[in-house]
Amino acid sequence: MILRHAVIYIGSRVFAAALNLLSVALFARLAGPETFGAYLLYLASAYIIYGFAIQWLRMSFFAVYTADHSLSIVGTFIRTMSVFVGLVVIIAGLTVWAGIFSRDVVAGPILPTVGLAVFETFYEIARARLKVELVGVAVLLRALFVPVGGAIAFTLTGTATGLAAGVALAHVLAAAPLIREGWPAVREKFSAGIARQYLKYGSPLILAFGINAAGQSGDRLLLAKFDSVGAVGPYGAVSDLIKQSLVVVSEAVAGSYMPHAKRAASDGDSARTRLILTEAFRAYSFITAFGSAFILCFAPDLIHVLFGEAYAKAAASLVPLFTLATAFYVFRAFYFGQAIYFLESASAELYASTATVAAGAATALLLIPPYGATGAALALLAAQGAGCLVAALAARRWRAMPLPILDLCGIAGIAAASAFLADIEGLLPLGHVVILALKLAVLGLGAAVVIKVYDIFGIGLWTRQLTLRKLAALRLV
Repeated sequence: MILRHAVIYIGSRVFAAALNLLSVALFARLAGPETFGAYLLYLASAYIIYGFAIQWLRMSFFAVYTADHSLSIVGTFIRTMSVFVGLVVIIAGLTVWAGIFSRDVVAGPILPTVGLAVFETFYEIARARLKVELVGVAVLLRALFVPVGGAIAFTLTGTATGLAAGVALAHVLAAAPLIREGWPAVREKFSAGIARQYLKYGSPLILAFGINAAGQSGDRLLLAKFDSVGAVGPYGAVSDLIKQSLVVVSEAVAGSYMPHAKRAASDGDSARTRLILTEAFRAYSFITAFGSAFILCFAPDLIHVLFGEAYAKAAASLVPLFTLATAFYVFRAFYFGQAIYFLESASAELYASTATVAAGAATALLLIPPYGATGAALALLAAQGAGCLVAALAARRWRAMPLPILDLCGIAGIAAASAFLADIEGLLPLGHVVILALKLAVLGLGAAVVIKVYDIFGIGLWTRQLTLRKLAALRLV
């Protein structure tokens, strides 16, 4: 079942990732560095608001969810989420009414916050219920609607706020099939007991996720303060290109493995839980190692094609820093960060988030004023590295997550060797297209070796079972 879920999640996510990259390229070219930079700052603010006000509840729902009381848990979750989203909107409206912020400045981050909350609420419900096909459809719809909605909104308004509004509406429309699946649970009676469980489990996460969101987005906000909004455009475009490339597949792995691991843990099957988590760790190692190798080989050409010469000159040199920072983020968020579902306490998340913000803020304040975008990228790397290290140490201390370090070293070693051979091929006296094809072939061969040797996604087991079935059929004949 895990292989089937992985195929559906990863297939939908990879296709969605390609469309998301199209969205970033389209918005960057349509809006230009200054307006696109303002749009990215709105999104950065939206993620911070979402982190403090909403994300904790989503994670609490997933931790509390059991199939035995599905309708009551889901109905209470939807109603509680509606209350918190409503509070965010009311507080934002009061800041406009009081003259603290202008309407555009408030609408820019609040609209994406609401759109993200709607989509993620019903996404989490479907994920907990193992509705993988429905989740895959919703992910694809979002990837299709975001570029269309954003482009139409920007064409009509010509502003960063309009672009943010179009993206927010796209999230709500993409959630329609998920809403149709989850909404009947609203008719269930609200359970104060379940709501208290959400609060008991999630209260430490309120601060943790909010701090973490500030750590993830603070580099852009500080770059805008110490440099310019225009500098955020190329910086954010290249950073998002690399992050999308690795994170979307990592999210698919989390969707494939973690619900099964949580279910096994709920059933008291610790051996199966550790087996599933070990397989997930190998999958993340494979994604980060070969994803990074692929990015380092092909990102310079891709940046030039997608964003144009101006963006390439401004931020292409930051690719290695962004790549390493994103690799740390994948392990921090999608592996070690999942320890909250297998521990009685969410303190590990708070420790890791605090380390992320402390390292990122200190490095950013030190390096952004003299070095601009390069200083911001180094601050991002320091933040993600510190957060990953603390999360790993915490997870190991409480023995929540297995850490097959030899597998990581082996997979990373094969990926590094493949990347080295691919880089050498760039010296051959051949055409540019031929060299790119050879690089892709070498990386593909290395990836195939790792998939076979380490049984990534259970493909090795599946092929062995298929071979045995064919042999059995031949014997019967």
